[in-house]
Amino acid sequence: MFREIDHTADVAYEIIAKNLEELLRDVISILLENSEAIYFESDLSGLFNQQMNKLESLQNSIKKCYNIDKSDSEKFIDSFFDAVNDMISKIDRGYFPMFVEETCVYFSQRRITLRVKALTYHGLQVKLGDEISLRMVFDI
Repeated sequence: MFREIDHTADVAYEIIAKNLEELLRDVISILLENSEAIYFESDLSGLFNQQMNKLESLQNSIKKCYNIDKSDSEKFIDSFFDAVNDMISKIDRGYFPMFVEETCVYFSQRRITLRVKALTYHGLQVKLGDEISLRMVFDI
């Protein structure tokens, strides 16, 4: 579950996720929500619910697995920060995030234009426990 929160200069979000897979899905939803392309809720759900048993869905795709360290909050913030900015970079280079499996994201070649430039350390807060709770601010 994610929701946009007020921020004076950039765009900020708060996410509460059960696990890393759900967290990455929410981050991708946020990125797509902040693209110039228009996506409907049902379109986003369809993207993330694709089954991997179809070989054709993996053709011309890139699989990127992220090593997000949950051993403590500081390590988590650094590894999460790097993962999100890597996803933004891939999208900027013409790769569309198709779906998430655990901590891996599958990208296919398809250009969209993002409104966000990068995740910032400013305001990045995390609480690790049974759930992952975080606040993050994107530079636009």
